[in-house]
Amino acid sequence: MDYPGIISTIIALIMVAAALYFRPLRKTIGLLLVILGAIVCFTIIGMVIGIPMIIVGGLLLFI
Repeated sequence: MDYPGIISTIIALIMVAAALYFRPLRKTIGLLLVILGAIVCFTIIGMVIGIPMIIVGGLLLFI
């Protein structure tokens, strides 16, 4: 059984639902994703993960 994968998926879904309902939490998650995406983008391989993080973070931050 892959319990850590199931638990992390459930936690991720709860965070997404919370981000959509609570404005301060949505802004905080968006800012965090933008900052972490910028840090990850320091390498070429990291851009594959970092650019989508920045886009999603920007959407959450400016909604």
